[in-house]
Amino acid sequence: MAEALSHLLVDARPVCHPTAGARGIGRYTMGLLGGLHAAGAPVVALYETAVEAAQLAAALPDITLQQLHPATVRQYTESGAWFLATQLMLHPIPLDPVPRIITESGLPVAAVMYDVIPERYPEQYQVRPAARAQVRLRGILTRTLDALLAISDFAADTAAEELRFPRDRIVTIGAGCDGQFAPAAGDAWPRLRNVLANDGRSLVVNVAGGSDPRKNVERLLRAWGTLPKAIRHTHRLAVVGTFDDTLHRQWLQWALEAGVVAEVLFTGSVTDEELVALHQVARLAIVPATEEGFGLPVLEAAACGCPVITSNVSALPEVLAEPTAEFDPYDVSAIASALTKALTDEPHRQVLLAAVRAAAQLWTWPGVGRATVAALEELGPRKPRALRVVPRRIALAGKFDDSSAGRANIAYAQSMSTKPNAPEITLLVDNSANDNSANGNATHGGPLRFPVRALGRFVHRSQFDDVIKLPVDA
Repeated sequence: MAEALSHLLVDARPVCHPTAGARGIGRYTMGLLGGLHAAGAPVVALYETAVEAAQLAAALPDITLQQLHPATVRQYTESGAWFLATQLMLHPIPLDPVPRIITESGLPVAAVMYDVIPERYPEQYQVRPAARAQVRLRGILTRTLDALLAISDFAADTAAEELRFPRDRIVTIGAGCDGQFAPAAGDAWPRLRNVLANDGRSLVVNVAGGSDPRKNVERLLRAWGTLPKAIRHTHRLAVVGTFDDTLHRQWLQWALEAGVVAEVLFTGSVTDEELVALHQVARLAIVPATEEGFGLPVLEAAACGCPVITSNVSALPEVLAEPTAEFDPYDVSAIASALTKALTDEPHRQVLLAAVRAAAQLWTWPGVGRATVAALEELGPRKPRALRVVPRRIALAGKFDDSSAGRANIAYAQSMSTKPNAPEITLLVDNSANDNSANGNATHGGPLRFPVRALGRFVHRSQFDDVIKLPVDA
């Protein structure tokens, strides 16, 4: 039965994730928050650190920000409230995608589903035992959730299959791109002075991102080598993405084998401003990837008004919805034919331009926000839930051994636990105490114990009402 959304608590922590914050999931989380706010949703962005709060406040000054904290969850534990997990697909699992206090509250939980590529290609992404364990844990956790919000129909379909999650509990909400991706208001070339010079040749852009073989750089280079000489002499191919020495040597070797070294530029890492400018000056963008959960490079190029051609597999056809813009990414000759037509056939280019204009209007963050609210209100919780008040929990950090300070701290902990309405106590044991009982287990029925170094790693500050540092000296 549909129920109006009273509050949507969104995990905003990925905006400062060390590897996914600048792009990827961190960027999606920021866009989603902005879209929800623009759509008038009752959104609350949950942060854990002051750095996260500052970044969110700078980007979204009018959004409601609150710290991920037991008191915050108690405030919103009510009928119609949801928690939206945004980092289910991040590594590692101890990032706490569904915080303990959310589970304890009984709030229904949805998660953004980006892709299940690690599950679909275990031979590539599950080589290490830790990676295999993470995939299994993610599947187990996912099957406890109330709903999944997929960024594409392809992500929804594959998630249902790989994670064994009910397809009718997965709704596609789509994606958007940053507002800076827009047609140029003036000459964009000056912003590219650190990337490449304007030598009069037209530019074709491929955002490869990095070393993942799904980006299909090798076949793209081989296809470029088969283009008519007139095109190769008047165009340059810019492969955009971060590379180390090993990857750079590999790309150069592929370019050498294809005979295109003089016609291809590997830009390395570029700024957002430079990426926008590349699309604004390019005659064409090409995305030959063999699998994407959505295909953000397609949308970013489209938003800049740049014609795009793309693979006909995975989620990529959903972004443009223009069959004539698609090609078989496994067929080098098909890639070359698509490039040739897009660069030389003017009526076809007009079709591509119409497709990118339509895509830019369709895929917006406010649209994602509206789709998110509609999905949660329509689906409702997966099963009846009993809302509960999150128990008070205090962490005491210090020595808990036979030293005079340790004994005093133990006595303090015992006195706290015997008070009326006593909170649950967790001990964070100072490692210098050499206390072998700091293993995460309750000792003789006492409080849980963890090494103090675990705080912020797999013991999260957000699960405690307070963390009290006790004396380490007598």
